[in-house]
Amino acid sequence: MPYIEGEDRHQIYLLPNTLDDFVEEENSVRVIDAYVDSLALEELGFQMYPGTKAGQKPYRREDLLKLYLYCYMNGIRSSRKMETETKRNIELMWLIGKLQPDHGTLSAFMKNNQMAVKKLFKEFTLMLKGFGLIDGQLVAIDGTKLKADCSKKQHFNTNIVSKKLEYIDQKIDAYLRDFLTEDNRQKKQEITEKLEVYQKRMHELQVIKQELKETGENQLCVTDRDAKSMKNNGKHEVCFNVQTAVDSKYKLIVDCDTVNDVNDQGQLSNMVQKTKQVFRDQKTTIVADTGYYNYLEIIDVVDESTELLIKPQKGKQDKVASGFDKANFEYDAINDRYICPLVYELPFKWNGRQDGKEYRRYTCEAFNICGQKESCTSAKGGRAVTRLKDEEVIEKIAENTRIQSNIYKQRAAIVEHPFGTIKRHLGYTYFLTRGLASVGTETNLICLAYNLKRMINIKGVKELVRFFRDRAGTKSITYDVFLSKIA
Repeated sequence: MPYIEGEDRHQIYLLPNTLDDFVEEENSVRVIDAYVDSLALEELGFQMYPGTKAGQKPYRREDLLKLYLYCYMNGIRSSRKMETETKRNIELMWLIGKLQPDHGTLSAFMKNNQMAVKKLFKEFTLMLKGFGLIDGQLVAIDGTKLKADCSKKQHFNTNIVSKKLEYIDQKIDAYLRDFLTEDNRQKKQEITEKLEVYQKRMHELQVIKQELKETGENQLCVTDRDAKSMKNNGKHEVCFNVQTAVDSKYKLIVDCDTVNDVNDQGQLSNMVQKTKQVFRDQKTTIVADTGYYNYLEIIDVVDESTELLIKPQKGKQDKVASGFDKANFEYDAINDRYICPLVYELPFKWNGRQDGKEYRRYTCEAFNICGQKESCTSAKGGRAVTRLKDEEVIEKIAENTRIQSNIYKQRAAIVEHPFGTIKRHLGYTYFLTRGLASVGTETNLICLAYNLKRMINIKGVKELVRFFRDRAGTKSITYDVFLSKIA
């Protein structure tokens, strides 16, 4: 039976194929090439080299950025793997003219241009807005955990240190007993060496324990001091918290941030502010899940141009089950008091202040006669309820969220689209670098790669190549506008 035969690898051609013949017209690598050529990298803050000084010639920043974007769009982040790809990948050979920068050069490029990469992502977002691919009508905010470049064995908290010290104490005691009863000289030497190892480890743990005490931190990661242990996929892992704001129109990322907060409660105002920087003087509806529910944060972000839809967190299970959760207490605005589920009053007692926000405190006076004190509160002085000065805003948001539940339900479909692509399709479930600044740069490149792939799927290769080539001819004028908005 005949087979389809390949060409002889030793065949010589009179008219050899060019690299361009191997790259189709609809190949997305052509968009990367045209996009980077349209950028004014020096104005974005990329470190430039004139190439006129003595010594080894530098690589053009454009070529290194093209290589980075191509690799990130294809699930490649390691500088060593990038170096390997330049030697075997025909698309990359076409893109950067068969250049083969080593992994040290590639690593240094990313390290030296962290702020420039951040600006590049913001510039791309403004371009998406100009294209009409994001409109800011509905934006979903959410976070996901990506594992840090750190072993769990290098993560410590007070409890972990105490358990390890207790274990080492037991091992040292056991070895000391063996040493005293052992007559063999060689075995005594072996026991002595083991004791020295454990004593050294004990000293290291005591240093960590003292550092935790002095800094007031509740955990410490030796490998990456910015990383924290967080709950991720049902278990605790050393991670960073990646925040994104995603526009509903085409599921494109408006902005992103990388933090080491173990939860999302303190990130609502941060991400809303980043979103509003893109959609200034525009009515925007923000949707967020209950993980962002924080009274103080909510009050800070809501204004005339920002509508927030967010569900409150559920109360403590015992309070909800007993019917004495705060949600079951009715506020009487006329008499400035709360009414409990048993129709007893909680009159106003005193004003307070927390985190710069004023609040009023209401305390029950009938806790000794209601017969339900154990179900309601464990406080000796009876149940107390606090009310923020702007709590009407919170109540209005809760009501709006309930009324617009059909819009709120879109949240997961909007924000999980980029997370699914980034983590499942591209495989970005962990970071390769260390420190908040470096992992933040990784996040910007990951999100930029996602947005670029998504944009190609929406607009097509030929239209984007044409647009970027036209923009390259007028980029000096365009960038004055773009950079003023980024700043």
